[in-house]
Amino acid sequence: MKNIAKLGITLALYAMVACVLLAVVNLGTAPLIAEAKAKEVAKGLSIVFPDAEDFSEDAAFTPDTATAIKVEKLFVAKQDGTVTGAVVQVSGPTYDKATMLIGMDLTRTISAIQFTALSDTPGYGQKAFDPGFADQFKGKSADDSFTAGVDVTPISGATITTKGVAQIIKYATYVAGNFLAANYGGAAGTGAAPVVAEAAKPFTYEQAYASLWESFADVTFEEDLTALDHYPKNMLVSRRVIVKSGGKIAGAMATAQGQTYHDDPGIVLTAVSSSGEIVGARIIQLRDTPKIGQRALEEEFWQQFAGLAVSEPVLAGQQYDTLSGASITADCVADMVKVGAVEAAKYLAEKGGAAYTGGDDYPLNENWHEG
Repeated sequence: MKNIAKLGITLALYAMVACVLLAVVNLGTAPLIAEAKAKEVAKGLSIVFPDAEDFSEDAAFTPDTATAIKVEKLFVAKQDGTVTGAVVQVSGPTYDKATMLIGMDLTRTISAIQFTALSDTPGYGQKAFDPGFADQFKGKSADDSFTAGVDVTPISGATITTKGVAQIIKYATYVAGNFLAANYGGAAGTGAAPVVAEAAKPFTYEQAYASLWESFADVTFEEDLTALDHYPKNMLVSRRVIVKSGGKIAGAMATAQGQTYHDDPGIVLTAVSSSGEIVGARIIQLRDTPKIGQRALEEEFWQQFAGLAVSEPVLAGQQYDTLSGASITADCVADMVKVGAVEAAKYLAEKGGAAYTGGDDYPLNENWHEG
């Protein structure tokens, strides 16, 4: 016992010393890191606005962080003491994400852009670093459309990166142009504020319940949240719900938890009506590739399942259109919809609804990713 106590004290002392040393190292290196970053930004400012003699961060600028695109800093560019434009530091989603410096003069014309960070796919999205891609934005107006394939030449094999970069530039130059017009006599913009598309998100159960049954009056839900020892088609059914409208059974819902493209399982809630149709499906959990598999969260995809008969298959190219570049995710979600629909119909029958006659030998897409 004494040896154990002694060992514990010794380990605690070692840990304390290590923490102190780490703090000392951090205090010593933090200013150096900050200085290096400042020098890197200063170098970037001169690259994207080479005609300026001096730059200063404008304290009157309020960072624009209300959307997925964050315009974090604005530096005014000066020539002979007169403001001639600005450089903005901005970050936003591409295939993954990017941080950029964008220069623009008082006429709302882009002088240049530079990436300070880009975490897109090597060999594809990383081609945005190529000078040929960045140079096409020089001389463009903040009022241009910035549309891939129209006035922006896409990166081959990296359309999502191209669209993301173009949207970042469009939004950042709009913000910078408005600031220059309001404070330094810059040209006013001619278009409306760019709409920044926010990534679709999974539903909470409460949100899903409300949206699935919004057309029904006086709706109540009777939940069975017990852990069910039931794995139809290798999927976990963990929630079943009877839905009543005006006190009468209107339908039922069930969740199916199954595999998607990535290791984390997806969860889909499917609702069926007492007449045997799928009222709709809502995705409760999906952790897939941003802007690829995560597009299954968009209404355009999951709305396809509404109106299908519970008894019919849910197969790619027949009952629904798959997602380009994300067929595995799309098919896995569709399989969860089918399993959830069948389980909801069975539960409905248990509680006095119409009998389920479709049987258990129904086909699935089974386009599973073998990790």
